[in-house]
Amino acid sequence: MPAQAITATGLEASTEASRSTRTGWLHLCNGLDPRRDGGMVPSILGMTGALAGRGEERVEIVTPTPSRREALDLPVGLTLHGPEADFDEAIRQAAIVHMHGLWQFQTRRGSAVARRFGVPYLIAAHGMAEPWALKHKAIKKRVYTALVEGKNLRRASCLHALSRPEIGHLRALAPKATVCFVPNGVDLGPFENLPDRSALEAEHPELVGKFLLLFYGRLHVKKGLDLLAEAMGTLAKDRPEVQILLAGHDDGALSPFQIQMEGLGLADRVTQLGHVSGSAARKVWGAANAFVLPSYSEGFSMAILEALAARLPVVVTTACHFPELDRAGGGIVVEPTGKGVTEGLRSILDRSEEERAALGHRGRALVESQYTWDRQAERLAEVYRWLAGGGGQRPEAVEAAD
Repeated sequence: MPAQAITATGLEASTEASRSTRTGWLHLCNGLDPRRDGGMVPSILGMTGALAGRGEERVEIVTPTPSRREALDLPVGLTLHGPEADFDEAIRQAAIVHMHGLWQFQTRRGSAVARRFGVPYLIAAHGMAEPWALKHKAIKKRVYTALVEGKNLRRASCLHALSRPEIGHLRALAPKATVCFVPNGVDLGPFENLPDRSALEAEHPELVGKFLLLFYGRLHVKKGLDLLAEAMGTLAKDRPEVQILLAGHDDGALSPFQIQMEGLGLADRVTQLGHVSGSAARKVWGAANAFVLPSYSEGFSMAILEALAARLPVVVTTACHFPELDRAGGGIVVEPTGKGVTEGLRSILDRSEEERAALGHRGRALVESQYTWDRQAERLAEVYRWLAGGGGQRPEAVEAAD
């Protein structure tokens, strides 16, 4: 939407509010669309919902473009505005502004307005500062960084990293920036008492008696579906029981994956579910035997946390930036290559059912101890208070990034 359509009126510098009169934690992002934006949407909603649940400050999301509201389950206490909201005025009144994503209107306009009124602001890149991501439309991003986004990042009060490697990716763009490290979290409630796999088998009889290997996420080229197909080409003959569950909205990678699987004679080894959420997603999590995310690039995957919450054994790549998973013995972490994914899946398949269950339980324990949304909201709230107060003791999340 053009800037003039949502800019505020009467925002002369003389009306600037003082720090003491500003209230609320404001989050800015592109319109929330789970089909288009995948894990970024539950990441933002989980984060803001947990912050709102603390009851410490008013928490609002403002977007410059429409959201797919019918597909959203807004947490209690969280308000979503946009695109008709007064973007500038919302920023002027906030105690803290937290922006999500790069190369979009919300950071371009949001950063400028926040600086104009002296409102502390954070930027979370959500993986968009990854080297792999920067190579996509590289020339445009280099120019945009030089003219716009670099300044926004350098002048931010704090940059928000979701993974440890992302700390370095952000500092490569803004070397002197303050960075906090607060990963994504997960709400454990939806992963309790999952439906028996018979619920999904009733809808897809071809799944009966199969080992169900779940891919859950946007079907985008960066997700490494080509590596999954390559691995299946190696494993399928000796593992006729393996069936891929493909759950996610097509973002350009579905057709190439289908062509690759057809070329391997494995088209019938894929059950395509499309985008699933809510009760339909619970059926999928309850039916799966294992989870795989063979990505070339990730911020910090919500799907991995959800798979761990569901007590599934997982195979992920080093590009998912979750070394804690390997150290905790809660999953298999491999290189983002065909060979790596093949070896990871073989490791899962060669284990007994009891060994796979033990792997899943260790992954669940990791999530319970370190990756709930309540824990992450507590850490992020400390950063907000520090920034809004203009000083004081450095928060643990900032120390962790340093």
